[in-house]
Amino acid sequence: MKTYARIVNDAVVELFSTDGNMAEMFHPDLLWVDITEIIPTPQINWTANFGTLGWVFASPGEPAPDSTLKTLAKKWLSGIGVQP
Repeated sequence: MKTYARIVNDAVVELFSTDGNMAEMFHPDLLWVDITEIIPTPQINWTANFGTLGWVFASPGEPAPDSTLKTLAKKWLSGIGVQP
C-alpha cells in the first residue's frame, strides 16, 4: 500500500493510503505526491516544496528549506576566503 500527500499552496492538506491507481481515483488537477518512502513521513500542515532534488517536506516547527539558489550561493560564498 502506498501513502500519498495532497499538496495545495506548498502545504500538505490531506493524506491518503491506497493500492489503487491515483490517476483513476482523483481529478487530474489535484496534486498527489507519493510519500511512502519519505522518513519522517510528512503530515498535514507540513510545507512541501519541489525543486531540483525533488519534493522536500518540513514540519511547521522547522524552518523552510533553503531554495536551490540560496544553497548554491552559501556554498560559493563559504569558499571565497579559502586559499589552496
